[in-house]
Amino acid sequence: MSLMEQASTFNNMFMERVQTQDGMEKMAAVGSAYIKSFLREHSVSRKILPPESITRAECQRSTRNDTIYKVVDFEHPSTAVALNFRGTGRERYIQGKRYALPFFKIESDLFSKQEAELLAYDYPVTKVIEENSIKDIMAVEDAVFLRYAAAATAATGKKIVSGDTSVNRSNLTKLFKMIDGDKLQSTCVLMTNVDWDDFQVLPATDVGSNLASEMTVNGYKYETLLKRRAVVTNKLDLLPAGRIYAFTDPAYLGNFFLLGDVKFWIKKEADKIYWKTWEYIAEGFANIRSIAEIDLNVPAPVPNGGSF
Repeated sequence: MSLMEQASTFNNMFMERVQTQDGMEKMAAVGSAYIKSFLREHSVSRKILPPESITRAECQRSTRNDTIYKVVDFEHPSTAVALNFRGTGRERYIQGKRYALPFFKIESDLFSKQEAELLAYDYPVTKVIEENSIKDIMAVEDAVFLRYAAAATAATGKKIVSGDTSVNRSNLTKLFKMIDGDKLQSTCVLMTNVDWDDFQVLPATDVGSNLASEMTVNGYKYETLLKRRAVVTNKLDLLPAGRIYAFTDPAYLGNFFLLGDVKFWIKKEADKIYWKTWEYIAEGFANIRSIAEIDLNVPAPVPNGGSF
């Protein structure tokens, strides 16, 4: 059976299933499983701060409105002192610190389609769900994450504005030092594919003749830069070319909570089918010192006023 015939068969089965309540529940379950897998693979923010799924029982109610939030404790500070045999350390009364992360919803558009129009598709209808709703949820997740990152570097001052027109070992080292010099360790770097392309053309004097020869033929094929895990994105509408972030490990960074699973809803009325996708998340940086930013003077990737 050809791919087109397989797709047609799938779409016919889809229409048959949405005729009954039991069938719609099964389709919703399949859609939810498909959505979770796709999000874990393609969300940039989840690669840096992996989400933790929690239940309502682990959350608290807000006293101000009809929302819930998750309370997270900070690690308590401690010190030690050198003493003689008769000395004693100082007594410190432990008073815990914590912060609250409120949950909010990210929801796709409410999509609709005439039942008969599904027959015009030469690929499975789940492809429609992927293209029209999942990418929107991913984009909002990443937009919120990057907005918080920018606010963190603005508050701490861990931000460098550089006149360099491309990424190199020198400016990356300056970026990492803002974290490494603050009793933390930078372990991840986030950049756009435009900056990643610039890194591919570093001269042999910077990377060594052997690596330069390899990069000329195969490109830079490693997943780390200067021992830091590299996360590369093509979402230049969210992260402009030249803006590069460094992060610590998640344990020193913050939290990303997912309340239950990503939800997928589907409904059929007469000959029209409706569906949408949504999730409830709480996301935040507990330790804003764990983020650093450098802004390079990278020329516009698309000349003559082009945009992404």
